[in-house]
Amino acid sequence: MGAARRLGLAAFAVLALATTSGFAESAPLVTVRFAELGAAQPVQDLGLEKGIFARHGIDLQVVHFLRGGPEATAGVASGQIDMGSYGTPILAGISFGLPIKIVASPAVKRIPFELVGRPGLTSVAELRGKVVHSGELGGGSHQSVLKILAANGLGPDDVQIAAGPGDAEMILRSGKVDAAVSGGIKRLKMVEEGTGVLLARSVDYYGHYQHSFVFATDALIRDHPETVRNYLAAERETLEYAQTHLDELIELTAKQMPTVKKSIIRAYYLEQFPLWDTSLAVDIEGTANAVTILKELKELKPTVVFDPKSWLDLRFLPPTQTSGAPG
Repeated sequence: MGAARRLGLAAFAVLALATTSGFAESAPLVTVRFAELGAAQPVQDLGLEKGIFARHGIDLQVVHFLRGGPEATAGVASGQIDMGSYGTPILAGISFGLPIKIVASPAVKRIPFELVGRPGLTSVAELRGKVVHSGELGGGSHQSVLKILAANGLGPDDVQIAAGPGDAEMILRSGKVDAAVSGGIKRLKMVEEGTGVLLARSVDYYGHYQHSFVFATDALIRDHPETVRNYLAAERETLEYAQTHLDELIELTAKQMPTVKKSIIRAYYLEQFPLWDTSLAVDIEGTANAVTILKELKELKPTVVFDPKSWLDLRFLPPTQTSGAPG
């Protein structure tokens, strides 16, 4: 499955709390197996390192899925996951009857993918007849490639789409593709070092759209509703801590991404912080639009109907934080 777990940080935090507040003795931590995409989640790791999740009664065990949302959703279906946060494969899972509910949003709801081309390219239109790496089939990056191409007058037959896992920087450096999906720190690094040029941002093509969500399984909601609420409280505190301790966040990120200069990491977070919504509110209209777009991309059956009452459970957020702003 390509999954690895982070264990131990919360345990150390519990020992510290036991000597200062007696928390560990009075309220044992509840284990939450949490699905994330990719190998590094610096903000979440910072919260673990500082004992924030343990302070809210959560023993957070993060399972990393390296092949994207479809793989993570399969992990949920097999009973290995209690909660998670990633993109629209969550919506696909719910539409197919996966026993989960959307309970909140991550700090950034909008779609993060960006199409980066090899040096010398200046537009998406120039990709006609060329090779584009799209990421895993069924994932948000692959969906983004199709939508960006279509908006620029190109269909799947006009380019050679290479689907599958892979690091965009390494793939572009190999010279075997002309463009690849990236985003965030990696995109900033490629542009600064001249490895690639930014051709398109998915967010400019999707309109009013929410891409990423936080979900919990029906079993966790039924058996431990307070745990869902406590996780979201810990997530909000972690985000606020990261925003007010940027240097700590940069140091941790640099350890996880040693090939990236700290100046690039700083620029990334300064670019991202204004986009963060620490209320974790869900944009219901943006979610409905996401379902519509997924049907247009043939990622969902045309008969799928988005029903907020059965797809979402927002009682774990304050009443003023259940509708959200556009992603």
